[in-house]
Amino acid sequence: MFVASTLLLAAWGTLSQAGPGHPTEPQHDAPRYPVDVGGVALDVVVTDQKGRFVPGLGAADFRILEEGVPQELSFFNARPTPVTVVVLLDSSASVRSNMESVQKAAHRFIDKLAREDRALIGFFHERVVFGPRVTGDMKEHSALIKRMRPQRSTHLYDALVESFERLEPVTSRKALLVFSDGEDQGSRTSVEGALDAARRSDASAYAVGLVGWSADEGMHTTQGLREEIARSTGGRAFFPENEKEMRRAFDRVRAELHSQYRMGYLPTGSEARPGQWREIRVELTRRKDLLVRTRLGYYS
Repeated sequence: MFVASTLLLAAWGTLSQAGPGHPTEPQHDAPRYPVDVGGVALDVVVTDQKGRFVPGLGAADFRILEEGVPQELSFFNARPTPVTVVVLLDSSASVRSNMESVQKAAHRFIDKLAREDRALIGFFHERVVFGPRVTGDMKEHSALIKRMRPQRSTHLYDALVESFERLEPVTSRKALLVFSDGEDQGSRTSVEGALDAARRSDASAYAVGLVGWSADEGMHTTQGLREEIARSTGGRAFFPENEKEMRRAFDRVRAELHSQYRMGYLPTGSEARPGQWREIRVELTRRKDLLVRTRLGYYS
């Protein structure tokens, strides 16, 4: 969950002034310290007006507010560190015409992950089929992607919930990357249930919206759910119109996962009721010309 019972996070001094962070398989030379019960960890993306990542910021450049109350940073890291990613691929009949493009883009994404990153591949149609393990063996992932075949209907909402559940035990930085035409066809889970699962997770969600086929609607792409899930978790949604744009979307997600500032705090201010939604806002103290993106909040 977003507020972990115990978070063990990599630290480089009390407040490091260096580049983005997250531990999956911690480096042996990275000192570690515990953050007490109730610690909140954030992955923060900073870009300029043209969408370019902005490196080199320090702890003093950020201000965190929870329910409008300023919070004191308990750790800060700006160096790239590993991430665990669930790559969720729509393998339903509705994306049949885009299947080869999806496989190529997924192979490219996996091949270019950092050496210490880990991933889990999942295909979904009427059910979700995950790979055998979370691993950094990218050859194993590529072999699995090659076996992807289109079949049956699209249970997108169910697949999202199951993917967030798979990420829940991961205590370090994590993300969900989902590729789908976005039209749900029979999930047990409602759209509200899928959104709630995203808000309760501390994983950043990224969505690539494909143009699929529907007997009722013809060619279509539904954007609302994926945009809302991405926005609430601090991720992004992309809607490519061709294979080249799809590759760029995959590359952008991979680059963003390794261009984030990692920071955390112990909440102060008004006492939260169990299950209460707590709104988070991250601001820059000196650079008003830059754009900041992170998750919108968490459930206490």
